[in-house]
Amino acid sequence: MNGPLNRAGRLVRWFVRPFAGKEPSFYRAVTACLLAAGLFWQMNALSKTYTTRLNFPLAWHYDSVHYVPLRPLPKALPVTVTGQGWRLLQANMGWGTRPADLRPVPLPGTRYLPANVWRRGLQNALEGVQVNEWAGDTLRLTFDRYTSRRLPLALPPDSGRSYAAIFEPAVVTFRGPASLISTFPNPYPVVLPRISGSAASEIEVTIETPFQVRCSVSKVRMHRLTHSLLPNADGRHHSSSTKR
Repeated sequence: MNGPLNRAGRLVRWFVRPFAGKEPSFYRAVTACLLAAGLFWQMNALSKTYTTRLNFPLAWHYDSVHYVPLRPLPKALPVTVTGQGWRLLQANMGWGTRPADLRPVPLPGTRYLPANVWRRGLQNALEGVQVNEWAGDTLRLTFDRYTSRRLPLALPPDSGRSYAAIFEPAVVTFRGPASLISTFPNPYPVVLPRISGSAASEIEVTIETPFQVRCSVSKVRMHRLTHSLLPNADGRHHSSSTKR
């Protein structure tokens, strides 16, 4: 039967027959010749000039003590570069390549860095490689000033629960972007977990904040009080009140 598999088998046997029955030194010599030829071809290919696209890492330098980015700064920048194959291989694999240093002026608001700043930072990091173009439109920067604000804690106004609460500490400090901190209500509502009527009268509650805001404490202790334990207008508590 003269099918495709038979023809392929005859071709393989024809190719392998000259190598059958040879001494081990023969195979070692053939292997060495193949490796040398592959290495020569690879070196010849890497000595040529190519144009390719890289995701180049970025290192941001700004006044992080007084300013904060409202949106994450990109960690890498897609760039199209032209250079020798060896240099492009090093840049692509990260061998001996340092990130591009970018130094924006972190004034509040949204802005773009001038093109000459991008090109200078990239060109200094990519020595021996020509930067052709980069995705500058994807690098919009939005900064805001850091600020701190002290706020008392309270239950959410629409909680509709049958008890009140006292928090320890009663006042905490929030630090974060000024445009975000200024929107926090006063007092700051503490999101409570589901609490059954038989739960302990004192529990620890986590202070939930936006990811860009830090609180002076991560948890506070909440003391549950029934409404009968709330003070009257004269500052005294109801006599019939009990803690749950």
